[in-house]
Amino acid sequence: MHLAGADPGKRMVGGSVPDRLFTPEVARPNWVRGHRAGPASWGGASFRGGAVPSPRGLLQSLRWAALMAVLILPGLPAGAPPAVPAVRFTVFAPQPLAGLAYRPAAGAAWEEVKFYPTARSPRYEYRGAMPLRFIDRGSQAVVAEATVPAGLREALLLFIPHEAAAGGAGRPRFQVAVLDDGAARHGAGGLAIVNLSGLALSGTVNSKAVELTSGLNPPLPVGRSAKIVLTTVFKQRTYTSYSATIGLGRNERALVILFPPFNKGSLEVQPRLLVDEPPGAGRTPKK
Repeated sequence: MHLAGADPGKRMVGGSVPDRLFTPEVARPNWVRGHRAGPASWGGASFRGGAVPSPRGLLQSLRWAALMAVLILPGLPAGAPPAVPAVRFTVFAPQPLAGLAYRPAAGAAWEEVKFYPTARSPRYEYRGAMPLRFIDRGSQAVVAEATVPAGLREALLLFIPHEAAAGGAGRPRFQVAVLDDGAARHGAGGLAIVNLSGLALSGTVNSKAVELTSGLNPPLPVGRSAKIVLTTVFKQRTYTSYSATIGLGRNERALVILFPPFNKGSLEVQPRLLVDEPPGAGRTPKK
């Protein structure tokens, strides 16, 4: 056995270690310089005062140190950047869009996203910094941006066209509303309503009275069916803006999106009904 710094011409006999191995003095550990803290044990080699462990005990100690390094160091990778969590998302628009694409990760090839007329798109995955950008494949121009909040892992992205009067050169063509679409928030047998109509709507869902706020409203448990009646008040008169009965299969959920009336001056909203199973159910959305 040869240790760095030892005289290669001398062999260790009877378990003693040449004192010159620890020269200069600063290279000698405390337990070799004869500290009097009392008995100690490391790797099965016990010693007291200035007694020096045998080569076998020293070897065991080194093995213990190597084992601890193997166990501890992998959990603390030096300088390794934290993993970027993936965001899974679907897309939807009042009218199906074509030719839009995004990068699943930095440096990845552009991937086209598909819009369905009456359902969420297939689920896509994104890893990277926000915002998530979408381009037009023809012009390569950025037409939409979405910022998914930290901690949100399942999102529905609603693409809403900018009004022509509000648009401008260099401005994205679409606003994107980011909705929490996870099963924990909106599970099977639930109904959620997104009010983008610009109207103050209230009414009933089955026998429960509701008053909608703008944007995404809390899901309501409805089981296998929901009768929805929503009204609005105009010039002290009440008008029906939306009425429908929705049937759901086992493990299905429903999302009703209410867009502004198609005709100016009308109080009848444009509804879109999306029925699917919550993420993780392993089934594609209904088209």
